Amino acid sequence: MTSVNGLSRLAAPPHVANLLGVALERLREQILAGAERPFPGLRVSHYRLLDMIPPEGARITDLAAHAGMTKQGLGQHVDYLQERGYAESARLEGDRRVRLVRRTEKGDEATAFARAAIARVEQEWAERLGAERYADFRQALVELGVGQPTR
Repeated sequence: MTSVNGLSRLAAPPHVANLLGVALERLREQILAGAERPFPGLRVSHYRLLDMIPPEGARITDLAAHAGMTKQGLGQHVDYLQERGYAESARLEGDRRVRLVRRTEKGDEATAFARAAIARVEQEWAERLGAERYADFRQALVELGVGQPTR
C-alpha cells in the first residue's frame, strides 16, 4: 500500500506501535475479505462489538465500559447494527432507562464469520512463526493486555 507521498506503510520506523499497527491492519483485511456480500455495511468495529455481546445480552453501559467508548457512541453503533438486523435491544421491565442488547441470528452468523477469519489468521501466523513462537507471542499479548502498564 502506498500513500499519496509515495511512502510504504512499512517505511515507518519499526517501533512497536507501527509493527502492531501493520499486523492489526492485516488482521482487519482478513476479517473484511469476502464479508461485504454476506454482511453488507459492517466494519471491523461492528464485528468487535457483536463479539462482545454475550448470548444473554448486555447493557449498553456495560458494553461501552468494556469497549472503552461513551454510552452515546456505543449506542450509535448498536442502532446501526439494529437497523441492519444484526442486533436487537429492549428496555428492561424493572428499569426503562436500561437498554439490553442481544445479537440476532444474523448477528451470530456475522460473529462466527469474523471468528473464523481470525482463526485463519492465527493459524497462518502459527505456521509462519512456528507453534511455540506463536504461543509465546500470543501469551505475551495476553500479559500486556491484562497486566499492569509499565512506565
